[in-house]
Amino acid sequence: MSEINLGIIGGGQLGSMLTVAAKKLGIKTFIFCDDADAPAQNFCNEFIHGSYNDKKKITEFVNKVDIITYEFENIPYETLHELNKFKPVLPKPSVNRIIQHRLAEKDFVNKLNIRTTRYASIENKADILPLEDLLPGILKTTTMG
Repeated sequence: MSEINLGIIGGGQLGSMLTVAAKKLGIKTFIFCDDADAPAQNFCNEFIHGSYNDKKKITEFVNKVDIITYEFENIPYETLHELNKFKPVLPKPSVNRIIQHRLAEKDFVNKLNIRTTRYASIENKADILPLEDLLPGILKTTTMG
């Protein structure tokens, strides 16, 4: 069996755990992360630091790996789409586009007849008043956070 070089975008806790598990399977890991102090760099075979929009770093990363995954949803869709032209990205970039927006994600899952907790889109204070039956509740941003 030939050696597998796994590219992981993001170097946090999940990236760290993935690199440790991959190493047990004999898989080499390459982390590409925008955080110079990412903890996964302590466990991977190679760490590439750079912006997720840096074409030079993206090229460096893609040339070292066979397959790519990511540890969190806030990777720019455009970056994943570009990487996917050269190496398989899993989950697919189209999945990432959905999961980056909590409301789109909930709507998508509900259309598949998979039950979720009750939710509502709230744009302003007036939107909350008719939703008293959802209180107490959790108010979250739809993106980044």
